[in-house]
Amino acid sequence: MYLCKVHTKISHSGTVESTSEGCVKVRILQTSACGACKIAGHCHAAESKEKIVEVFDADTSRFQIGQEVTVWASGNVAKKALQLGFVMPFLLLLGVLVVVLYLTGNEGLAALSALASLVPYYFLLWLRRDSVSRQISFHLDE
Repeated sequence: MYLCKVHTKISHSGTVESTSEGCVKVRILQTSACGACKIAGHCHAAESKEKIVEVFDADTSRFQIGQEVTVWASGNVAKKALQLGFVMPFLLLLGVLVVVLYLTGNEGLAALSALASLVPYYFLLWLRRDSVSRQISFHLDE
């Protein structure tokens, strides 16, 4: 059996908001799947949000405020972000729920313990934000 790995690129167009030493802040319009639809303005399901993305680039001098750019990340980066933000916390939540329920038989305690287990997880993730930001990084194209 032959498996082919497809490399995808996730990109958004945006506008440079500011530049500083080694960092470019870009404003992007994040839309839902139907946000680009022609009748999205008449539909309550369409949703879009403006976000500021920090892109770390050694040569920030090539970017000017107001310049249109494309912010992109590889598919692997998106997978890593999903794992850290959703998959790992879900597995932790489920694991703690099952273990505490098995040990105590108390559903309320199990539910509270499972929810409480997310606090140290996200705190540790916050403490390691610098190493995570090196793994999960964006790139700019002019």
